[in-house]
Amino acid sequence: MTSTRVRRFLIRRPSLTLLSRRPSPPLCLENKPQQYSLKLSPMPKNVVVIGGGIVGVSTAYYLSHHESNPFVTLIEASSIACGASGKAGGLLALDWHGNDTASLARLSYQLHASLAEEFNGRERWGYRELTTLEINCTQGKPPTRQVANVPDWLREDVVSKVGNLGTTQSTAQVHPRKFCEAIFKESKDLKLIIGYASKIILHGNKKVKGVEVEFDDDEPQFIEADVVVVAAGPWTTRLLPNIPVSTQRAHSITIATQTPVSPHALFTNIKLKNGTVVTPEIYPRLDEIYACGDVDKLAPLPKFARDVTVDEGRCRRILENISVVSELLEKGDVTAMQACYLPYSEIGPGPSIGWVPGMRNVAVATGHSCWGICNAPGTGKLLTELICEGRISSANIQSLDPSRYTR
Repeated sequence: MTSTRVRRFLIRRPSLTLLSRRPSPPLCLENKPQQYSLKLSPMPKNVVVIGGGIVGVSTAYYLSHHESNPFVTLIEASSIACGASGKAGGLLALDWHGNDTASLARLSYQLHASLAEEFNGRERWGYRELTTLEINCTQGKPPTRQVANVPDWLREDVVSKVGNLGTTQSTAQVHPRKFCEAIFKESKDLKLIIGYASKIILHGNKKVKGVEVEFDDDEPQFIEADVVVVAAGPWTTRLLPNIPVSTQRAHSITIATQTPVSPHALFTNIKLKNGTVVTPEIYPRLDEIYACGDVDKLAPLPKFARDVTVDEGRCRRILENISVVSELLEKGDVTAMQACYLPYSEIGPGPSIGWVPGMRNVAVATGHSCWGICNAPGTGKLLTELICEGRISSANIQSLDPSRYTR
């Protein structure tokens, strides 16, 4: 999370159609690829979104509810929220962001709240406001003085400092996988294709023609499109080599406890007996506690999110480290050991959101790093404005324009 403290590490029922092979019918859209000058067509638009994570799902949701009524197809290789969007912590922060993403973050934070209000997100995906704390402690060394405001599920005899990073007015949380699944269901007339988007096909004038999709049990199929949005996280570069995205693997665990805990998200600094300082993050949810550790580059990004490898040793170390600060966590039952890959933009701050240089009618949204959950609704809304209205009006993200890669 990014703040003064830099860290690692979102009413109409839908008509959803699951497609395995058959391509969508062709529709027509004429436009220019500049970020703020899309020429609208009176015909309905045929938009293909690649990526079933939180950015892709949010984009598909807002497109499907736009008054211009575009025909939206979502292509996902594994399953909805199979990657980082299903395994992230889910922290939302209003004001922890730099100048380049501050406007996006404010918009997205508001959209998280409004979506939760509209679709009962408190029950369906665990949306709630919470207090965020920084906790310092030393294993085996009691503090020299009593520390105030220690949550009652932590060991008071090791906590030496409690600092406030966010209040219920500025930080909140969601369960990312549940959010994605719910918002996907609330999309209108959205078509889902489970297949691997292997290639974007262009006309001779660089205008998009469609997407080639591979299936496990059949020949590749061509899916026609007037606009393509690539929201494939760390897999984006495989479709768009001119959008450089790096990635790191992050491990996490979930724990079931016998006693509910207070809604305090914790950023910890734990000095172990051997002198090593570890910094796990702890996010209590309504029905479990989530904890994550450091990132690594020890395993390459696989072709599919479902094939991500999990180093159980790293997961066990997360449990060992957080047990220093909480007996409740030490005695809890580990219900999941998991890993995912986070996407990072290699040039400039923040994600890349907008039209792809050198292509016509191809947009990208990637590189959100640990802020994908927080900033996905805003990203989806802004891309919908760009595609359906010709300009982005709800936030200032000019510095995130992918054209920065060609400057």
